[in-house]
Amino acid sequence: MAVLEIRRKLHGESLRSLGWQGFAASVMITVASWGVGWFPRNQLSPIARSGFFIEFRTEAGGVITCIVLMAVGMVWLTRTWILTRPKVQKATEITSGQLGKLITLWSAPLIFSFPILSRDVYSYLAQGRMLHADKSPYLEGVSALPGWFDGGSDGLWAQSPSPYGPFFLVLSRIIFFVSNGIPEIGVGLLRIVAALGVLGCYHFTTKLAKKMGQNPNWANWAIVGNPLFLLTTIGGVHNDALMIAGVFSALAYAYDRRAVASTMALAIAVSVKPIVLLALPFIGLILLNKNPSKRARWIVWLKVSLLSLIWLTIIGAVTNLWFGWVPAMFSAGDAAFPYAPVGLIGWSMSQLVGMLGGNGALVNSIIVQLFQLFALAIVARLALVKNISNPVRLTAWSLSAVVLLAPIIQPWYVLWLMAFFAISHRVSWSSEKLMIYVSTLILIAVFVDQLSIEQWHTAWLMKTFAGVLAVLLFAGLFSCDSITRRILDGPSGPLDSAERRGKKG
Repeated sequence: MAVLEIRRKLHGESLRSLGWQGFAASVMITVASWGVGWFPRNQLSPIARSGFFIEFRTEAGGVITCIVLMAVGMVWLTRTWILTRPKVQKATEITSGQLGKLITLWSAPLIFSFPILSRDVYSYLAQGRMLHADKSPYLEGVSALPGWFDGGSDGLWAQSPSPYGPFFLVLSRIIFFVSNGIPEIGVGLLRIVAALGVLGCYHFTTKLAKKMGQNPNWANWAIVGNPLFLLTTIGGVHNDALMIAGVFSALAYAYDRRAVASTMALAIAVSVKPIVLLALPFIGLILLNKNPSKRARWIVWLKVSLLSLIWLTIIGAVTNLWFGWVPAMFSAGDAAFPYAPVGLIGWSMSQLVGMLGGNGALVNSIIVQLFQLFALAIVARLALVKNISNPVRLTAWSLSAVVLLAPIIQPWYVLWLMAFFAISHRVSWSSEKLMIYVSTLILIAVFVDQLSIEQWHTAWLMKTFAGVLAVLLFAGLFSCDSITRRILDGPSGPLDSAERRGKKG
């Protein structure tokens, strides 16, 4: 009986309880977003004229209440995610359908939230608006049209080319047209697209994990169930789930030796975010035998490159954007974040050269391009390694090189790396804990950074309060919550010890 009691405690709550706990946490986050989420401001917005939502944002008490609600909701959702971990330890302890229903409950309330953790969704609509006005987002920033700031776009993209592929830009244009410029409708439609991306990500994570001999429930728990993933893709209305689903489907089709379907899926993923084009050589490796000759590699690379070129040409012709994304992909330095290592180096050197009377912009451009070439060299080296037993793992390392050596690193880019490393092999428990802690740190950082505080409030004070509160709550979860602490001890810890003691007795 003692062993059963310990097992019950370690395995946490029932599936029903975990589902409704996550649902309640997401409800809290959704309500909180009405006060500190990103608010539509243009004249077509009915919410901007609603007194109900204004009350959440204008009064200090309302803002503080929403900050507390969101912080508690994030911690509760994270706790629910961690408590689900023992149930995915073995593929037989929970079905794929049960886990899917669980994650659906956790994310369903977020459909009704204002955008949180990011306001890029308004930039999506602004770029769709540009296309609708016959302007290319690859040649101009969103400031090319008047009223872009009232539309909610971040000033970061005011004069920077779009980093998105033609398929997603045309989709944004269609949604802008259908919404008639009303931001609530546009955000709602893009959120449906994001939710479909999460569904696709769940499906192809299951499929790819099975092909790699991995527990699909654990993979989906680690990738799709991660609160940072759900709050970014559905709460933040990001297109990252679409991209990941596209690449995972391409890799899965490659394992089925379906080169045409694989390259088509990758072309669609590239048409969402071009950076995943780097997966192409590794798709070629999957199609090969375990010990291919260099000649065989070059032949299969030529094959998949030609197929991908055909698909991308068709997409470019249909969207009439052709390959405008290629130069735009290499010009992200125009929107570099100083806290990205390469962005910091480029910015620092450009400032120094500018103070000395030189061309700082040129220096920054050269530094960014040198690091981009270095990243491509790493990708090439990984594609040529002798051991190709795990091409998906090689893809993960390649993506890491390109992301970490880029001039701009958004916090959710780490989700891509986690997804590819998690699907490529079953990581150690210490790596799992690192994933949990890194996700938590990023969640806190983005929560504080992306709070939408009205100008009549003291923003730094509100954000300081939010940061301190979130840190204290998460510290309490990891150090004081007994069930969470037992689970974080690891699957080979107290449970196995208790079972051994029970057998001896």
